[in-house]
Amino acid sequence: MRKMFFFVLIAAALLLSLPTQNALAQSETPKIEVGAQYTLLRLRSLQPVNSPILELVVPEFVVSDSGFGGRVTYNLTDNFGLEGEINFFTERRANFAEPFYLNSRRTQGLFGVKTGMRSEKAGVFAKLRPGFMHFGEGTADPRIQTLLPVPPTASSTEFSLDVGGVLELYLSRRVALRFDLGDTIIRFGGSPSLGGPRDTTHNLQFTTGVVFRF
Repeated sequence: MRKMFFFVLIAAALLLSLPTQNALAQSETPKIEVGAQYTLLRLRSLQPVNSPILELVVPEFVVSDSGFGGRVTYNLTDNFGLEGEINFFTERRANFAEPFYLNSRRTQGLFGVKTGMRSEKAGVFAKLRPGFMHFGEGTADPRIQTLLPVPPTASSTEFSLDVGGVLELYLSRRVALRFDLGDTIIRFGGSPSLGGPRDTTHNLQFTTGVVFRF
């Protein structure tokens, strides 16, 4: 999927290098964009502690997490914009921040910038958006409660950073398609149930959606 996305970026860059017949003079870039999207996140768990017993109960694993969300962008110039995004992952899974807990849902919030170049037909941008990943309240795994005295429920909010690229295709002045591919970096801090500092994971995320421009 990464190779395909980079191929599309190169193709779009070639498109942007072609003459646009004064496209920017004919119509300025709309200032406000509102989008709805589908997102797919390859979410990696953490190994909670270096314990052979607990590794059998809470193994390291990777899941593909599907979600939906929305985005608002304010274009300061043709090449630079500020944006905020929120995504909801509704499937109940293990709480990746607190691996002893089950049946947790996730919410992702990102707030940052995109910068790049655009023509009348397409735009290619880099993005840098810090934010958070919230792991909703989950219930303790009964197997863990027989080993450790953990609370019955737990939730967690972890720092997140989205770094990647964006491809936009302009169907008209008012409507566009957007494709994002990036590394969602999640920094997991210490927790009462696990104790001590933990680690950082890198998670591939792909997002696609429609954008309405005003």
